[in-house]
Amino acid sequence: MEGDSGIISSVALVVTTIAILFTAVNYFLGPVYDPREPPVIHQKIPHVGHIIGLLQYGLRYFEVLSKKYPLPVFTLQTLGKRIYVVNSPDLISAVQKNAKVLSFNPFVSFMSPKIFDCGEEGMRIINENLDGEKGPWGLLLDISKGMHNALAPSDSLDWMTRIMLNKMQSFIDPLGAGEKDVEIDLYKWVRTAFTVSSTEAIYGPKNPFNHIPDLENAFWFVHLTAYLKTQILTIWTLCRDFEDDITMILLGLAPSVTARKGYRARIKFTTALDAYFADDGPATGSDLIKARWTNNVKYGAAKYASRFEIGDLIGVLINATPTFFWVLVHIYSRPELLHSIRQEVTGIVSEQTAEASPTNNKKTVGSIDVSKLKESCPLLLSTYQETLRVQTHNTSSRWVTKDTMLADQYFLKADSVIQMPGYPVHTMPSLWGTDPETFNPHRFIKIEKSSQASGGAGDGKGAAKQHPASFRSFGGGATLCPGRHFATAEICASVAMFVMRFDMAPAAKKGGWVVPEWKHGKVASAVPPPKWDVRVKVRARRKEGGAEWRFGMEGSVNRFEVLSGGGA
Repeated sequence: MEGDSGIISSVALVVTTIAILFTAVNYFLGPVYDPREPPVIHQKIPHVGHIIGLLQYGLRYFEVLSKKYPLPVFTLQTLGKRIYVVNSPDLISAVQKNAKVLSFNPFVSFMSPKIFDCGEEGMRIINENLDGEKGPWGLLLDISKGMHNALAPSDSLDWMTRIMLNKMQSFIDPLGAGEKDVEIDLYKWVRTAFTVSSTEAIYGPKNPFNHIPDLENAFWFVHLTAYLKTQILTIWTLCRDFEDDITMILLGLAPSVTARKGYRARIKFTTALDAYFADDGPATGSDLIKARWTNNVKYGAAKYASRFEIGDLIGVLINATPTFFWVLVHIYSRPELLHSIRQEVTGIVSEQTAEASPTNNKKTVGSIDVSKLKESCPLLLSTYQETLRVQTHNTSSRWVTKDTMLADQYFLKADSVIQMPGYPVHTMPSLWGTDPETFNPHRFIKIEKSSQASGGAGDGKGAAKQHPASFRSFGGGATLCPGRHFATAEICASVAMFVMRFDMAPAAKKGGWVVPEWKHGKVASAVPPPKWDVRVKVRARRKEGGAEWRFGMEGSVNRFEVLSGGGA
């Protein structure tokens, strides 16, 4: 017994000594905080606790902490890097207004080599005058101007909307071609239809996605690979003191899972786009692709254009695609909502008579006037915005380029990272009323009425105060999504056509609609796809199914009045 006691005492002494040494090292070598910095959320496991959280949850880790610690802003310390997590809309606005000091551009410089694989020459072109210090020129600055001009409410946007919807109709029509139910995997159908239709609106008649088999799948593989690299590189920036070891560890995880397919997919994608540019595809494409191609040529980056398209298409497709899916699910799983939206859309449907060939019999054509959606379908537009509010799980990032005070309240240390998760803002009772985590399709109608009555202040119950940073689905400030008008038009118009033409129900014989969980941490989209397949049966409505349908646009789609994250 005495021997056992001696062993136990020795072990206890060793453990105690190690604990004391560890505490001493942590005390003397740990980070020093300025008392003006935001409150610090300490780690259960010193130095690596937050890294473990990021590895477990991905960028959603900031949502998890924000729910646990409902503070306007707080500090996280990882290996060699501070992270300031900003949840207050007022502070988010302050971040967005200070775009020079709190900049997104360092992330572009840091991640572009891995995402685009464009080498030193390509990065030199990307980084040339990236901040605009030498004047309003540079590859990314000029491409950004061209994108904003092409996607702003204009003839250019109308052209893209028409092309997209005409192509979308070629996917919708077959669902109502017969008298029997058509069973589909809803998300897979949406993914294919939106990928091909949206790219048709960008690339025009020479759209490679319309001519090359399996290019859609190649893009989504490339998108997944790009996401994995982005996640890895983001975590890497937050623990840079251990760059050699942790980079090898993290980058070693991806190849065994996706590298082979992702590498082949990238070759397929870039080869197809190289051929498109070589065939002068932009000449018959949208103003958007014309602007991108013209500026790539101007700055000597033409040979990298197909690689840069990866990032541009990710911006166009990865959020609009799942959003269309979720809007359909939310509407069809609520019969009263479906009925009300159909009544709205009926008001913008006109019936026309056309000659039918070859018998010359008369046929009825139902036309949905997309240009009237904004004024005549407030519930559809509200449902779309509510879907974005509930389903969006994005995080906006900025780099602190020098020591600064945020809103004259909080000291931010240079070379730190700011993260602004959207979901905490989207679930604030002070902004969204007493039921912020409930899907309420009428919410944005109440917001509009409240704004008209009180200049933007809500009633604190069912309506919101329209804070400029209250709606994060499109980002905000310098990174406000330029394609938000196009996305709103294509999604709302496609939904309008779908609900008018089809009934839809779960394919399973037992049970009704079950809104699926969303897939955590697997994809780059701010609006995640469903966690499991959603198989449905689609049936043409008896009254409407026999008519031919088309999208009409008597006027301009103009500007859809949806909330955004605020300007710079």
